[in-house]
Amino acid sequence: MKKILVSAVLFGLFGLAHADYIPSQQQSTSSQAATYSTMGFNQLLSEAKAGQPGAAFYVATRYQYGREVSKDLSQAFSWYKKAADQGIAAAQLNVGRMLADGLGTSKNESQARTYLEKAASHGDNRASFNLALMEEHKKNYMGAYQWYELSTRDGMLDNKVIDMSQTKKTALASNLTPDQIRQAVNRADEWIQEQ
Repeated sequence: MKKILVSAVLFGLFGLAHADYIPSQQQSTSSQAATYSTMGFNQLLSEAKAGQPGAAFYVATRYQYGREVSKDLSQAFSWYKKAADQGIAAAQLNVGRMLADGLGTSKNESQARTYLEKAASHGDNRASFNLALMEEHKKNYMGAYQWYELSTRDGMLDNKVIDMSQTKKTALASNLTPDQIRQAVNRADEWIQEQ
């Protein structure tokens, strides 16, 4: 599972969170992330245009928050998507959330699910938590329980999300039979095995 640092800014039901990227390449991940996070915008943009996924991620964050460039969620989405399509889990999370809320792009729940599932498959439990919220919003309590269950598994990224997921599972249990809970846990097991 890829490691990423977390900082979140929540908006609306699913929220738009910013997840910091730590690349997993030969250069130490913290030094590479530090390089991109402190690099001037023009140089960073040049690196991103040259195909560096970490640089694309940080270009997106600059557009998202208006740092050294005018705030532009459409540009942020575009650059997050480039990083996401190159396998950056934090970018996949951000793309999924932006698609779910229609921020910087058209709202598209199907595509949002695809990107959130990609991030979840890399161990980002913020993504599985968002998938659970989507299911709970649709009153699919077994599906929600499955994704909350996944959010609590060993190796997941964020302990705060683990705690929130445990609380949500307890609340959902009152709407489910023991057999439904067992089925949801089995589905979570199967999903992990497929990854």
